Amino acid sequence: MILVWWILMAVFLGLYAIMILRFIRGWRLFIRGLPLDRSSRMDTEKQELLLSVVVAVRNESLRMRPLLEALAAQDFGLAYKRRWEVVWVDDESTDGSAGLVEAFAREHPDLLWRVLRRNGSDPYPSHKKGAVAMGIAASQGEWILVTDADCVPGIGWCTAMTAALAGNSTVEFVAGPVRLAPCGSLWLRSQALEFMSLNAIAASSIALGQPIISNGGNMAFRRRTFRELNPYADNIKHPGGDDDLLMHRIALTYGPDAVAFCADPQAMVDTPPVGALREFLQQRIRWISKQSAYPDPWVSGILKAVWLMQVMIAVGLLAIFFGDCGVGIAWISLSAWCIKGLMDGLFTRSAMGFYGIKAGWGLLTLTHLWYLPYTLYVGLMGYRGQFVWKGRAYKT
Repeated sequence: MILVWWILMAVFLGLYAIMILRFIRGWRLFIRGLPLDRSSRMDTEKQELLLSVVVAVRNESLRMRPLLEALAAQDFGLAYKRRWEVVWVDDESTDGSAGLVEAFAREHPDLLWRVLRRNGSDPYPSHKKGAVAMGIAASQGEWILVTDADCVPGIGWCTAMTAALAGNSTVEFVAGPVRLAPCGSLWLRSQALEFMSLNAIAASSIALGQPIISNGGNMAFRRRTFRELNPYADNIKHPGGDDDLLMHRIALTYGPDAVAFCADPQAMVDTPPVGALREFLQQRIRWISKQSAYPDPWVSGILKAVWLMQVMIAVGLLAIFFGDCGVGIAWISLSAWCIKGLMDGLFTRSAMGFYGIKAGWGLLTLTHLWYLPYTLYVGLMGYRGQFVWKGRAYKT
């Protein structure tokens, strides 16, 4: 039994090592990409509306002010005055946030603002993706840029994210960098490290031509492409996947070269971490639950294989309570867990510079310790498909 377990662990670790090495290679390919010369890529003679920024919001009145100010400060309007818009979709908020946005819009008439209030009578489902779809349908810009109400971009965000679309006709979807900030406590710093590794995997996999994940807090795409594909048609009832499902549909239709990750640091978007453990778990269950709707089975297969490896490590560690044979299995599993943590740490450290995050092996080890039980729980609950988010209960 010990030999069988050793062989299984060796196989899983070998495959996992290959995956991590590919991610490291993909990250190096990504980081070599230089920011586009944005000033020479834009066509300043075009008269139609160039860009629509879509923000789907539910009860964010206490956290959305920084985004409003960041949108008003964008440098995109210097070259395209009144030729881009903000489409703010209020997803049945009960905190008066829509009125606050309308008041802010009146204070900044130099930018086109449109506030759409959902009241349950529109044809879109009552969740974020329904609100995003509604905002895209109402948009008039050639390019669509999507973010969340609690995100804070820099002044060059709009220009940086749309540069890839303006400069390359083969690119249909651009994923952007997102990081958790500010992070004061040890738990929040550890959470930011784990989140950063996910975003780095998104950049790496896209650079390799095999996109896996993206983040709805920062993505851009062509409006005509969205309308032609209608990518939410077969999954609109699913509350998640406004980002990943769109990206995968575009990659499958137009090829992996149609998907890019913006390498310009000015495209970075900050979003606050989730402080409470319960909210953190509900957020991640929501993320995991959408994998059943992925149009590419290869991506779902990778996620399931990694989760199965985590299950085997956990089971092996618990085997220490079952005699001498169990002790041997536990030692093999502990060794595999440590080796996996080392590989994860090497990849994570390779991406820290781009995201401006500093963390030693101590914080990496802490993150590795809670990541195992967290993965097991969230994976099980994600497959179950039940979670609560923004005051709404969902069953996928």
